[in-house]
Amino acid sequence: MSEQPCDIGDADGVAMAFLEKGTKVTPLPFRQPALGDKQIRIRVTHAGLCMSDLLTSTGQWGEPYLPLVPGHEIVGIVEKVGEKVSHLHEGDKVGFGVYRDCCDMCSECRTGHENMCAAKSYTYDPYSYGGYATSFQSRGDFFFKLDESFPGYAAPLFCAGTTVYNPLIQYAKPFMKVGIVGIGGLGHVAIKFANKFGCEVTAISTTASKEQEAKSMGAHHFINSKDPEALKKHSNSLDLILDTCTAVNLEQDFGLVRPRGHVALVGAPNVEHDCKLNITQILMRQQELHGSEVGPRIVIEDMLEFVRLHNIVPDVDIYPFADTQSAVNSLFSGSPKWPRYRNVIETKDFFNTFTPRSN
Repeated sequence: MSEQPCDIGDADGVAMAFLEKGTKVTPLPFRQPALGDKQIRIRVTHAGLCMSDLLTSTGQWGEPYLPLVPGHEIVGIVEKVGEKVSHLHEGDKVGFGVYRDCCDMCSECRTGHENMCAAKSYTYDPYSYGGYATSFQSRGDFFFKLDESFPGYAAPLFCAGTTVYNPLIQYAKPFMKVGIVGIGGLGHVAIKFANKFGCEVTAISTTASKEQEAKSMGAHHFINSKDPEALKKHSNSLDLILDTCTAVNLEQDFGLVRPRGHVALVGAPNVEHDCKLNITQILMRQQELHGSEVGPRIVIEDMLEFVRLHNIVPDVDIYPFADTQSAVNSLFSGSPKWPRYRNVIETKDFFNTFTPRSN
């Protein structure tokens, strides 16, 4: 049983829902299903907006199911705990990411790669609401306990952070020359991570004006990828490229990495994007292409410790929950306000006018 729309006076929470394909959100009061004995319910304090939310709502990844309540970068406070949950308690600060369930039985799950489980469930799907809401409920094993010092606005680490951390922890080593393609919601976090990994970091962007920002985040070099001479100058110079773009240019990427170099892709394009790939070049230069989808829970735990040690947070703009539409519009137009890169909605003020039902 999933969340059920209802009258505001009988609601456990309010969601900002897409009721039709596009970018318009509408407040949708709802009731949560009965809490399962292995589940947790939280009061959402912050939720990050991810471009995948809009690729879903606008139909670029296929026809969306409606009503759609996205949000897979969630921070909140535990309100209810199922009888068989022992690692979290009421009042704990927690985070939640892209996956809400897996089978626990396949070889991928048993080896700590549940993000590869064929039966995994995403945080929002045809049957479940995501984090664009004041209340969220799911399987307890997929919540992460957070220190009180963890800022709620850092919620994007549960998708954007994990997405770039997972390939970096696999392929990046200290002193490697690492290129980050795309200085946006994913790329700006990747620059911060790669710098603290001890890598020599090159930011690669079509936007020349981002050079100083990229260097302030930890990039040592900058390539304007619209400049053919700059690309030629830096050809064969990188050990690893992490490409965060949805418009992937593999010919460019493999031209910048050295023989035996690696290219890792984390930006999922829309269904119509055609990635041209020169197989002969990859064979002759013994280069490797890797894909990566977010990360399993063990990687998220490692990432959370890494950001704590190095005091890394995403650069965000915070919107009140009631103004989620402005956050969506900003993301869709590609123009988040300074400090740009990620938009986050915060529910605090909304509870001044909304009181969940007593249950």
